[in-house]
Formats: sequence, C-alpha cells, structure tokens
Amino acid sequence: MRTLLVTMLLLPAFSSLLAQSASDSVVAWNKWCAKKDTLLLFYGANNTIQVYCKGMKPSEFKLKSLDKNLRIGSPEITGDTVSVLAMPYKGKDPVLKLAVLNSKTSKVMRTLAFAADSIPKPTAKLGSINNLESFKKTILSQSKLRVYFPNSLYSYPYTVKQYVFKTHNPKGPVSIPVNSFFLNTPVLREIAETPDGNTIEFTEIQATCPECATRTLEDLRIKIKVASLDTTHIIRVPAK
Repeated sequence: MRTLLVTMLLLPAFSSLLAQSASDSVVAWNKWCAKKDTLLLFYGANNTIQVYCKGMKPSEFKLKSLDKNLRIGSPEITGDTVSVLAMPYKGKDPVLKLAVLNSKTSKVMRTLAFAADSIPKPTAKLGSINNLESFKKTILSQSKLRVYFPNSLYSYPYTVKQYVFKTHNPKGPVSIPVNSFFLNTPVLREIAETPDGNTIEFTEIQATCPECATRTLEDLRIKIKVASLDTTHIIRVPAK
C-alpha cells in the first residue's frame, strides 16, 4: 500500500520531468537568420524553420502553427531535421507561436515563440569594406561585390549577377561592364591607376537569389583615401 502511495505521489513529478526533458531536447532555428540561437522570422521574406529533436526520429514529431498570422508549408525531412517554409504576417501580437508535437500522442513537447521583423532593402558592399572611404590597398585586396541587409540578421543568399564599374583616371573616364560578382583584372587595373582622393563607382548592380526575380541595387561609391593619411606603416625612429 505504501509503495503504491509513493508511486502515485511520484508519478506527476516524473511526468513533469519527462515533459521538461522533451522540451529541452528540441532545437529550432530559422535557416535564413544569421544567428541560429535567435528565434526570428522576417516579414515578406524567405523563412525556413528547421527543428531537431534529440533522440527522436523526424517521423516521431510534427509542427503546428498556433498563430493565425503564421502559416507553414508541408514538412521536408533531411537526415534528422524537419524543415518547413514559414510565412509570417503582421498582426497585433509580434510574437508568432509554433508547437512541436509528439506524432503519436499529439501532446505539445515545446512551444516556440518566434519574434518577427521587417527587412531593409538589399545593399551592395565591396568585400569586407563597410565604409564609403577606404585606402587603395584595402580596396585592391577585395575580390567581389556582396549583397547584405543593413542592420538585419536576414541572410538569404543574394548574389550579384552583373555590374558596371566606373572611375576617372588621368587618361579619362572609364566604364567597364562585368558579368559576375568578381572584381576582374581590368577593374583591378583601373582601381590601381585611379588617383587617391577620387571615387570609384559600381553602378547598374543586378542581384538575384534562389526562387526570386533579378533586382537592381543602389549604386555603390567608395572614395579612395589619400595614402599619406595611412600611418599604419610609418616607421618611428626612437629619440636619442
């Protein structure tokens, strides 16, 4: 009798422990968010929610939207991970909830609360240069034009398809069309011959991404800093 009583008393705690354990084993992220530990979706953009449950096969759990402002597509399984396309819509509550359910019992293993944010227009940048002024040696060390979303964690893979490079060197104005995202040899040669203090331009930038139309990005202009201002390689002679 005593054993039965102890068992009955421990059963709720044990069940709670199992539920907590199942919740802790659930790992989720948005494939197109730069920080995988951040539950964040983006309005009007591509989102792919991916869920992994430790110790469970993908067939043993399923996903269900708990919010009318969050629509999800059909699940796709890759290895031990379930992926669904997610379409968030703006509503009164900026938090969008998604449940991870046990496929057999339909019990909720974990409720995921995604924040949602808008994304800015995609912008072109030259390699790792973040400023609109840079020394020539830094510019020449870059290899390609990249696409990014300023002040956003959105990381969908946009790629530059083509651009027109423009500058003005002692021989006159220069315009070079490029069908790639790379800085090719003619472009690098013209940058090397452009005087310090002048501006180089990347115009008519065309970018695309998987499953989206080509779009034109704003022109990118970078001023070449005057080399005499670069003090990083000045040799200082110790005072006698």
